Amino acid sequence: MIRFTLCSKNSIAEKLVNVHLLTRDNQVIPGRVTIENGIITADAQGHANFAIGILYDAGNAGRLMLQTSILPRRVKPYMLSLELARHRIKSFLELSENWSLFHLSEDNPAVLRWEESRSIFTKALVCADQNKANDLARRALEISIDASERLAMAHAQILLHRRYATKNASNSTLGVNIASQRFDEPLRALVSNTIDIVKIPMQWSEIEPEEGVFQWGSIDRWVKWARDHKKHIIAGPLLDFTSKDGIPEWVKKTEHDYSLFRDKCYDHIERVVQRYGAAVLFWNVATGLNLNRYVKLSLPNLVDLVRTARLLVKQGRQGSKVMIELSEPFSEFVATTPGSCNAHVFLSRLAQEGVSLDALGVQFLIGGQGGRATRDLMLMSAKLDEFLHLDFPIIISDFGTPSKTIHEHYGWWKSPWDEERQEQWTSQMFAIAMSKPFVDSVIWTDLYDYKTMKLPTAGLISLKGKPRAVLDKLLAMRKRLSKPLGPLNLPKRKDATKENE
Repeated sequence: MIRFTLCSKNSIAEKLVNVHLLTRDNQVIPGRVTIENGIITADAQGHANFAIGILYDAGNAGRLMLQTSILPRRVKPYMLSLELARHRIKSFLELSENWSLFHLSEDNPAVLRWEESRSIFTKALVCADQNKANDLARRALEISIDASERLAMAHAQILLHRRYATKNASNSTLGVNIASQRFDEPLRALVSNTIDIVKIPMQWSEIEPEEGVFQWGSIDRWVKWARDHKKHIIAGPLLDFTSKDGIPEWVKKTEHDYSLFRDKCYDHIERVVQRYGAAVLFWNVATGLNLNRYVKLSLPNLVDLVRTARLLVKQGRQGSKVMIELSEPFSEFVATTPGSCNAHVFLSRLAQEGVSLDALGVQFLIGGQGGRATRDLMLMSAKLDEFLHLDFPIIISDFGTPSKTIHEHYGWWKSPWDEERQEQWTSQMFAIAMSKPFVDSVIWTDLYDYKTMKLPTAGLISLKGKPRAVLDKLLAMRKRLSKPLGPLNLPKRKDATKENE
């Protein structure tokens, strides 16, 4: 059992939003977390030492998912703010080493802010007044988050210029997810003139709401249009395990009989591939398989399902490529969903079983429900680095934030979400994503707003038909990468406190 004191009111932390426990390599573990009289008590059977992750109000840094270091059990409660700050200050050093950034000058903004946070943290450690120590720790945390985000952006700029110093990015850098309900001429014109990749969902429950009853029309027209306009098409997911309505009810009823369930999936995939195989070469066969949230299958059966889907696509048309998609890469669901497995375990099992992929899709949606609570830029960059070892490229297959705060429990970056914050986050996170040499493309989560979208208000076009500022930002960044960037001259500035606010 490990206990933490909040010391002062932190309204969101007191609600234990998205709280979970972690062990080495940030692997989420099941556990029990409660709060009483401002004291958080956490316990994980079979684990003496662990860390806690929680949505926390970090002042000007935002309302963010943060974590402590792995801590040993002790009688006296830890001060949560102090341990969150300690972990972030330590993470700065670790990432400086991992990213080979120890060469940054002492007057680099990231280093200056880190030194400031460390100094305040030291004062908090020796402060005898608990309330004052908590205030100091919270300030150290806020500054250390800023320092680590600056570090992530410095790293991104170095890698961007290394990757694109003498060459331009490919013509498949930027894409958008297009829900097929609308087919307006203005939408088509926008995509035709500005977007490289179209990702066309093919939700089974919409194609075949009742067994043997098919509704292809809305998908047909977008696939035909994209083919005629020579767009790169990513079709799917064909099997969507991320939502209650992703798999038709008449199919979910067979989940207790895997052979029967697999046969129905087989028939569906074969039918879709036969229909669109002449136009589509890239298939997203499944998303959210490892969640085990709405359809419960064993890990061996999940692996078999991916293998079956891959074979069907490959046999359907020569040269076809196959990807699967990770919908919640931070894997908090492992703490609460029996039978689920984290992304690393799932991908390792696929590799062990010899199931090869042509790409992996990773969803980076923040500010929404379902494992999409807001995280800072450093955590997002570090999470991407975990896919470095894979033998195939990464596609950021769902990328975005809301343009309006959906719920306080989903958090925000620096300040509550609005179109300006959405644009700023996108500018920096797009640079981080494209700086990774193993990332091929970034696909915005939705072309336009609609009722059932995964991340409300995240569309490039609002419900009123007005383009959001983030659209121009994405197009400007793509344009910037359309020609070589040349060498990078790192800035040296002593006044770091106002930049990036």
